[in-house]
Amino acid sequence: MADTTKIKTPPRQARDLPKGNVQPDLSDSVGARLLALRQKFGLSQRELARRSDVTNSALSMIEQGKVSPSVGSLEKILHAFPISLQEFFSESIEQTSTVIARDDFIQVERGEAKFRVLPLTVGNERDGVYLAEQTYPPGAKVTSQWMVHNGFIGGVVVGGSIDLHLDGVVFNLVEGDGFNFSLHRDHMFVNRSETLCKIVCVSFSE
Repeated sequence: MADTTKIKTPPRQARDLPKGNVQPDLSDSVGARLLALRQKFGLSQRELARRSDVTNSALSMIEQGKVSPSVGSLEKILHAFPISLQEFFSESIEQTSTVIARDDFIQVERGEAKFRVLPLTVGNERDGVYLAEQTYPPGAKVTSQWMVHNGFIGGVVVGGSIDLHLDGVVFNLVEGDGFNFSLHRDHMFVNRSETLCKIVCVSFSE
């Protein structure tokens, strides 16, 4: 089955927030970050397209922000450097200020569920830690986390309810309940209720 996960990072809106040491060559869009990374490695667009086995026109559309790549497509492109998804997004967050505007989070859609993701760094080291607000409308089902597969996840339900399927056992979590488990384990989140469910969680790679 094709990977339909989409990464959406809307253009920065003017906000009255301290900007810190923001670098001018990186913006909020995945395409702009990819362009800055390609230039940093000294690769032409044509050469990167050849290495990652994608068309030059597709890469151009991504860098211009005209299309949003799937996670699988982005991983394929980054492998040409090589650099991981964790490093790619941590690279961008190191350039931002301490205060992050609500519109500056990485926007990810997986099926009907929507994630607002913030990569976290400590001491300027890329540690692959992610804070996320996850929104599950009624009927939404997500079988795995989109970015970290070899690590752990912990979170709290802050609104509504959700079913956590973990190794064949179903746990019904309501507002205030939490969870913590290894991402190696077979798991799935399903919203069987008629109301929106929101979860705030942290995941990190091993």
